[in-house]
Amino acid sequence: MEITATQVNHFRTHGFFFIPNPFGEARMREMERLAAENEEQWATTDWPNGFNRLACQFFMIGEPILRMVEQPQLIEAAKRLLECDRVHVGACGLGDASKIICPDSRQRQVHWHADGGPEVQQVSFRTALDRHDPTNAPLRILPGSHRRSREEVWEELIQLEIATGQHDVLPEKAYVKHPAEVEVVLDPRWMLVWTPSCWHATGVKTAAGPRRAMGWNYFPAGGRKRDLRAMRYIFAEEWESWGAERKRLWGLLD
Repeated sequence: MEITATQVNHFRTHGFFFIPNPFGEARMREMERLAAENEEQWATTDWPNGFNRLACQFFMIGEPILRMVEQPQLIEAAKRLLECDRVHVGACGLGDASKIICPDSRQRQVHWHADGGPEVQQVSFRTALDRHDPTNAPLRILPGSHRRSREEVWEELIQLEIATGQHDVLPEKAYVKHPAEVEVVLDPRWMLVWTPSCWHATGVKTAAGPRRAMGWNYFPAGGRKRDLRAMRYIFAEEWESWGAERKRLWGLLD
């Protein structure tokens, strides 16, 4: 997999682009099988305070998912997009985020937010284990918003939210449709390459069945290491024996 100059430009301008899923159907079915095998243990484990539960589910896949993230072509693509010579994985997740973020089953929808602003350099590789069509809470992205101040974008969204006429007081969250948003119908055949510094939300989940995704974020040196504690916890018996290259990629060495 080699990304093109046009894709790089689209990422920097709009915050995303798509590539065919580089892992193929057989590998994705393996991820689905391993996730299903670990589901009960993950759901019943009392994870330490502050751990990202979706990162724990990701790491429970074990060595197969580490090898996916360590694919040299993905690392090289990340370094090119971030314009740096070294990256590490600072955040990851697998599973149905709507179950955690939106536990109220009456409205399974994630509000508008951004995981960083213009100052946060990151690239995420994301694909679906189930098709995220318009009834299955598709990701919604506001193109180019990663280049704008958080205050400016938030004010724009909250004014649109008030304009729906649903609120008597200033709302704390926004779900409103933005005229410039892109609704991402993500199929397991495709991979979304994007920056979560773009403002994003989801549609409402009305379909039955799961809405699972998997993804991980590469950062340049000095970037976020949100899920380092979870990784060390799950690989407690293994990580100290890893080679220096793997340790650097997973944020264990600077």
